[in-house]
This record gives sequence, structure tokens and C-alpha cells, in this order.
Amino acid sequence: MTIYIIRPKAMSVARYLDLISKKFTVEKRQEQVQSVAWLQMEDPVQQEISDWIKDAQNRGVIEILNSKNAPKITGTTIAEMSDREAEQMRQDLPNVQILRDQLIDLIQPRRAVTPTKQEIATSDLWHLQAIGLEAARRKGFERSGKNVTIALFDTGIDSTHPELHGKIVESYSFDIKHWEALPTSPQDTDGHGTHVAGLICGKNVGVAPEAKLISSLILPRGVGNLSNFIQALEWAATRPDVQIVNISASIRGCLNQMSDLVEDLLTVGLLPVCAVGNDGRNITCSPGNYKSVVSVGAINRNDRIASFSSSGTLVIDNHQYQVPYLVAPGEAVYSSVIGGGYEAWNGTSIATSIVSGIAALIIEKYPDITVPELREQLFSSCKDLGELKERQGQGLVQVTAAL
Repeated sequence: MTIYIIRPKAMSVARYLDLISKKFTVEKRQEQVQSVAWLQMEDPVQQEISDWIKDAQNRGVIEILNSKNAPKITGTTIAEMSDREAEQMRQDLPNVQILRDQLIDLIQPRRAVTPTKQEIATSDLWHLQAIGLEAARRKGFERSGKNVTIALFDTGIDSTHPELHGKIVESYSFDIKHWEALPTSPQDTDGHGTHVAGLICGKNVGVAPEAKLISSLILPRGVGNLSNFIQALEWAATRPDVQIVNISASIRGCLNQMSDLVEDLLTVGLLPVCAVGNDGRNITCSPGNYKSVVSVGAINRNDRIASFSSSGTLVIDNHQYQVPYLVAPGEAVYSSVIGGGYEAWNGTSIATSIVSGIAALIIEKYPDITVPELREQLFSSCKDLGELKERQGQGLVQVTAAL
């Protein structure tokens, strides 16, 4: 028996533009969740999927997620069945996409490119200078991400690090068999999540030090399952207090079948910020290469595109576009590591956490902002680095311009 991910081929509630234009506030997000769940429930193909699984139960097909125990924000059904039954479903339901569960990996950074430090110096904070945050603070800028919550889809977080005391408000792992988000004590199974968390909201190294994090463990020791990733997306979508999802997970290449699923997050006021990958030119990974996410590449301290920063041209649903959409500091950037201390790492996931922090600052200042407005604020704030557009996107994101 194998886990399969099932959803209508043509259905994407993100095409309902009036939903996408709703605001990030808790009240609006609650309304949006109800509206999107209703649209998914009313889709006739969803009913076909439900009826087929019900009829196939006597052949051993088991539905793990159904509308009775959770709203279908992404329109996805998770079922356990044999490969033979999956093939039969493909034949019986031509309007349905059926994807076998697969592994999803951490976008691996290059770690500890400099020796570990126990104290951080001002000269180590070049990433805050590059985005204009240090200069803004010297002029009295006081935004800090207050009242903004970010779900970190990663390897866990070491909440005992001094940079992160009091910043991790909840922590979960995900059980696909029972469709449960299981509360856990914050701990990092790899180290990556702690480094990323520090750059989002660390006391000294973070962009938005008063933002709160929810640790979503989808990559234990750096490897997870696509089904758990989707489960975590569904869970985050129904949390009205979560406004941003920071994602450093990847499947190499473009997994077209999941593009609409991630796009549906926009309809419930949730902004996905994703690393584009660490494999250089013309190689990208999903979901960082989906058109609906904020796709992030990396620069070095000389304002040049990092050689490892992925980029590429994609075509999905006859729509051609280039990723990344923007870049941020991601080479030799210091942040928190397990057990205390600081290390400088390289990776587009490092840059992604900085963009999530800037997004939190914008939401704090403009709590009534919509998803399209927030994306536009990020993109229009960028500084042209004089690099090729396919490598830099809109350019280097800037705090002062965004706010």
C-alpha cells in the first residue's frame, strides 16, 4: 500500500481574484478559509474523487483526509492504495491528477564557511546592512515584526539559543497516517532550522526580532515526504494567526502537479516565501520555482549573485516566467547554530529567511495589506544590481524602499 496525493486537474481557487485581494487580518483570514473550503467542497470533481474512494473501500483503498475532519484548502485528498488501484483511478477519473508520494529534501546549504563564534560583532551583520536595515535603525526605524507569526517549514528549531529565547510560540510534527499536527517541544534535528530562525527573528542577527515563529518539522534530519509537506500547508492555511510560510524544502526540477496547490495558499492570506535552490544557473527546485511563491536567490557581500544561487526559466500552464523573483544576502551570513554560538553559512534558504523577515516588517506597518500588495511591496523595493535579470530577478530587496 502506498500514499497517493489526489486533486482535480483544473481546479485552483486562486483563480478567484476577489479571494486573493482579501487582507492578512485574523478576521479576514477566517472568512477566507471558510470561503475556500466551500468552493473546494462544491467542486464536482471533488465529489467524483470522494465517490470513487468510497466505492473502492472494499478493495482496501483508505482515505486519510476528508472534509469531515479538516477543510480542504488546497483541494487535496490523501489516500492509501495499491499501485494497481491508483492506475484504475487514473483510468476512471481522467480529470484527476494522482501523484505517488515521494521524498522532499532540505535545500542543503554550505555550512560553517568560517569558524564558530560565541559572540557576534557589528562587522558580522553585513546582511542587515545590505538590505538597508542598519541604516534605517540609525535613523529611528523601530519596526520589528510585532504581532506577525511565521510558520517555519524546516528541520526544527533549537529554542534554547540566546538569539531565540521566547520567539518559538509553538512546535509541531506531522503524522500523515492520522492527519494530525502533533505538538512537540522545540528541537532541531539538523541545525538548519535554527540558523534560518535566527535570521528571521533573532535578537541580534534577525530582521524582525519581535516576530513569532511556529516550528513545523517537515524535514527531520533533512528529509521528509511530500504528503507531510502538503499536510503542513493545509494546517498552516487554517491557522488565522499565521501570515507567512518560510520554506527551504525542495524537489529537484519543476513538479507541475503541485503548482496550483501552493498557489491556493494565496487565497487564504498566506504568503509562501521559498528558496530557489543552490545548484546554480538553469537548475531550480519545487516549490521555489512556482510562479505563486516569493522565489528567493542569494547574493554575496559584494552585491554580486552567489555562484550557487539557482535560476531558470519556467513554463507552467502556458505561462513563461523566470525565477528567482528577487535576491537577498545568502553567502557567508552569520546566524545562530545548535547549542549556542554563530556560524556563517551559504545558501538561498539563508536569503529566504531575510525576505520573510522583511515581509513581517511590512505586515506590521500595514496590517490591512493584501497578498498581492505585499508581493508588490517586496518586488518594487528591490535595488537593481546590474546583474542579468534571470539571475537577480527584481534585484536586492531593501527595507527602506519597502516601508
